[in-house]
Amino acid sequence: MILLLQLLLALVLVGPLALALRPPRALPTVRDASLALHRAQLAALTDDDTLPADQRAAAALEVQRRLLAAGALAAPRLNGDARGLILLLLFALPLMGFMLYLPGSAPNIPSVTYAQQQAQLDDIIAKLRAHLALAVPGSDDASQGEAYLGEALTEQARTLTPEARALFTDSLAHAPAGASWRGLDMQRLGGSAQPP
Repeated sequence: MILLLQLLLALVLVGPLALALRPPRALPTVRDASLALHRAQLAALTDDDTLPADQRAAAALEVQRRLLAAGALAAPRLNGDARGLILLLLFALPLMGFMLYLPGSAPNIPSVTYAQQQAQLDDIIAKLRAHLALAVPGSDDASQGEAYLGEALTEQARTLTPEARALFTDSLAHAPAGASWRGLDMQRLGGSAQPP
């Protein structure tokens, strides 16, 4: 049922393409516009009594010459019709979109459940604690480990815990000036902590 609704929605969304299949309006070409203009000028000259007859005849002759020149203009050639392409798009786009949602058509990307994510975080935290137990206190290695352990604890609790705050503070106090984790420490401490 859902697949049918998705197909109908796809057809509705590409429906405006069907408007392009209407027969085109007959737009005037340059030739047609020129002919209509010169005919109107010729009609205006024959009705105009304000000009002397010789000037009116000369003007009429000039308009007739332009009328003949406009009649000699070639009608524009149409270089193709896009109806075939539009019909193809009208049916192919919804069909291709529909096929994306057919069972088995999407790649099988395994998802990680919340429990699996928490188990991975627990494993990372245990490894970081073990690493910190072997690191020399106050060293660069300990400072980096404290920053990453504080980040893992914050991620696990989804908030900055007191233990994580203490780890970030210690890490910032011992981090070298150009340490990549110094920005993490300062960000997690709210940017208020000044480097030592």
